[in-house]
Amino acid sequence: MPDIDLNSIKIFKRNGDAISTNRGFYYQYLSFLKKWITNFINGDDSPIYTEVDNDIKEVGKIFVFTQLKCYSSDFSLNSKEIKHTLFDFFITYLRYKQNNITPKFSFITNSGIQKREKLLGKWLSREVFDNSTDFESLKKKNREILKAESNKIRQAKLSRQNISSVKKLEINKSYKALCDILSDDLIVEDFCRAVHWDFGEITTEEAIFQIRQNILSLLKNKVFGDKPIEIIFRVLLSEIYRCSQETETSMRCLTSLDLQNLLNLTDSEILQRIDSKFIQLIGFELEEIKDRIKAVESIQENQAVLIENLRPNTLENLDLTLVPYVNDVEEVFGWENELKEAFDILNKKKLITVNNYGGVGKTTFAKKFLTINRSKYNNVIWLNIEKSIESSFVFNNLLLANLRINLDKDKTVDEQFNIILNELDKIGGNNLIILDIQENDEPYSALNTIASLRNWKKIFLTRAKLKTLNPYLLPHLDYDSAISLFKLHCSKEFDEIVFKSFLNYIEFNTLIIELVAKTIENGFDLTLEFVFDSLETQNLNNELLKIDIALYDKENKVTAIFDFILQKFSVKGINDKEKFFLDYLALLPSTDIIIEDLVLICGKEFYDGNKLSYINSINSLERKGLVQYENDKKSIRVHKILQQTIIYRLRARNSDFIGFMFYISWITHRLTEGYNNPKESFRFLKYAESILSTIKEEYRASIYQPLLLLENEYLHLSSFFFIRENSAELWADLIRRTEKYLGKDALCLGAMYNNLASTLNIENSLDDIIKYQRKANNLYLQHSRNFKKGDLLMFITSLQNLAQAYLLKDDPENVLKCLQKVAALRKQNYFYSDAQVGVGYTILSELHRKTKNFDESESLIKKAIKYHNSIPIEKRNEFLLSSYYNKLSESSILKNNLDEAIIHQLRCVEILESQGIKNTHLVKMYQFLIDLFKICNDPDNFKIYNDKLESLIRQN
Repeated sequence: MPDIDLNSIKIFKRNGDAISTNRGFYYQYLSFLKKWITNFINGDDSPIYTEVDNDIKEVGKIFVFTQLKCYSSDFSLNSKEIKHTLFDFFITYLRYKQNNITPKFSFITNSGIQKREKLLGKWLSREVFDNSTDFESLKKKNREILKAESNKIRQAKLSRQNISSVKKLEINKSYKALCDILSDDLIVEDFCRAVHWDFGEITTEEAIFQIRQNILSLLKNKVFGDKPIEIIFRVLLSEIYRCSQETETSMRCLTSLDLQNLLNLTDSEILQRIDSKFIQLIGFELEEIKDRIKAVESIQENQAVLIENLRPNTLENLDLTLVPYVNDVEEVFGWENELKEAFDILNKKKLITVNNYGGVGKTTFAKKFLTINRSKYNNVIWLNIEKSIESSFVFNNLLLANLRINLDKDKTVDEQFNIILNELDKIGGNNLIILDIQENDEPYSALNTIASLRNWKKIFLTRAKLKTLNPYLLPHLDYDSAISLFKLHCSKEFDEIVFKSFLNYIEFNTLIIELVAKTIENGFDLTLEFVFDSLETQNLNNELLKIDIALYDKENKVTAIFDFILQKFSVKGINDKEKFFLDYLALLPSTDIIIEDLVLICGKEFYDGNKLSYINSINSLERKGLVQYENDKKSIRVHKILQQTIIYRLRARNSDFIGFMFYISWITHRLTEGYNNPKESFRFLKYAESILSTIKEEYRASIYQPLLLLENEYLHLSSFFFIRENSAELWADLIRRTEKYLGKDALCLGAMYNNLASTLNIENSLDDIIKYQRKANNLYLQHSRNFKKGDLLMFITSLQNLAQAYLLKDDPENVLKCLQKVAALRKQNYFYSDAQVGVGYTILSELHRKTKNFDESESLIKKAIKYHNSIPIEKRNEFLLSSYYNKLSESSILKNNLDEAIIHQLRCVEILESQGIKNTHLVKMYQFLIDLFKICNDPDNFKIYNDKLESLIRQN
């Protein structure tokens, strides 16, 4: 190895002393602390340097230089941070190598390696050194990086103004010297072996949480005596910070002896050594909480880390959704060889897409497959995809409950879908997902994501052939299976020659086979011969096909045949009540129609009578093959082809949709009931969504107003469970159509304007928020003499929302005007028994807080609590009461009264606990309380509520 002229490369040495910044700074100091404590426990007195030649320098039998990075994105060898670090490592390497010291370089980060980055992954595992080809690629890549980084520095120095020719010559000479060094293969090889990587594959918050928990665990070691862990933790961090600020780099060093000297101090001396300003800087301080409050921000702590660590990785033999098993597999005929083929393909490739046009029997095939093979899988998911794959996952209550996922309204459907897939990906064992996709135009990008799930076999049922997803064309039933299916549902004799002709005519479509068999069985004098003759002689014209049909060619024929049989034979066998009920079912999702939901839609007061009536109708329709029971007769399924046939007929007559006005109004009322308890109305969202998507704009004329009201309630209720990226556009479109159809003075627009305002971004749309809130209030004022039940409360709510908008705009005059109008309305109508009274007090409280009148602000919150206790129990909102105590706690902090802050926050948490609330809001309230205990150095209560927090996260 040649001698290295350090003077010739000195211009390339960058300042490697670390800079104290944000979370990365905190992570660096925690990492140093962990090394220091570990050395002390192990009796190792090797000195450790902080912020000298990279982040950490350890001097023992070998020199170890550590670079620490806390990032949210993954790395590759093309990442700027990696290139920068490698260059700094190399310059340090050259300096020490000249003195025959071979240092070790360690790059530690919370992030992971990018999926496409193979070479860095092999460097991490050290397997790159076992393969000569890979090793040569690594050395070549390092030369490229180091030359490019040194050239950047050279160009930067050459571009400086007033640089002398002598200096330019020196810079270029230094660059050439470094390039000559890089041409030495042994130097580059030795450097590559000296570099080690440690990728955590976790988030920044998780990395900090984990290392902090490790440190707290190490501090329980007997060598630390009975010193309070939190106190020792703080004093050691303070000592690291003090050491890092030394001017002389040789003084930025700590040893085990230094730690022992700290432990020898008295408790009071230790407390004096704690740097309170530094402790505040890294997240324990009171001022940080004050800033969050002043900015009207809630406590935002990322609990995904804890959930990730505490959630079990396996579930045991669960149906995570409702699964439509076959009651008697012997009555499902055919596909014996195909079932074995599908099983073998699934085991080999983990994915199979069973495809063919509607009515061939894909769903029945999958049911039979699952019933036969259920014992071979740990957990099973069956989802029927009506419109969107993502929403089918997100809207499935049972799946969310089994995965213990709470819907978060601050996330879009796509984001929640990804959360669900992440949870599924953690589950071990051998599992199965079946997706029964009903629509032709469903975008299939989400299927690629699902296909990547580990430990899950996937069966997709589609009409389309998806070439990239291992397609498998399901053949139609063979003759023996087809005739067995027909005989299962029809006991009447028939001519097998006619039956063969019938099968060829309908192309062995299992749906039509079953429908015709049941139709004949239930008909007084119907025969197969008569039905088939009618089909052959009937002119199946294209009248049906002209009505908005978007099917495959074969499905067009199937739909036409199906419609003919339905109109000529099947429908004639059911009474008007059953026919109307069947038409109504065509508006709903084709699967997972919960019978209990159908009954409740009409109102609890009519539950008993409607339940009996609905079950009788469903039984009659099921006998005739028009609906199918599923999930132990808890739900029903209407084949998509049947639904489409009915819908197309209804669209042709257009005015027929008016008959569903009451059903639409009832569903609207069920959604409205979710204002006080959104979770109770969640179950009805999928029915509203289906109706709105089924009855297209051009067919709404006869029931336009009920559908506008339904859409309003649907958008409002769904906003409690997730956000849409285009929420504002959806509300604006609804308002535009409402104004066009009902006029700009329609009262229902008040709620729509209010809802639109709530979707807008406060930071850049505050003026628009005020504009729409004012529009809502003007409408309520215009109709105030004709208010119906609930309208007055909506007016008051809208006025107070406008007041809060003015509060954010620092317009106290208009805030007071809004509250004065509220007061006048309450006095005029003697309306004082609603929970919004307390909200009014909190608005005034915030107004006084902005003027730093903390005493009056606190007094108003106390009035809100007093008023809460004065209204009837059934109208109280305990959730609002807990928020009032949280506001009192914040107010106490602003007045520097930590004792009262803790008392009020404890009350806030107790109320939430008493109400059985176990959501992300309680997580935030626990974390706020824990922060207060940290500030007050109260380790006992800190542990109590930290344990509660962890328990809550495990439950969720």
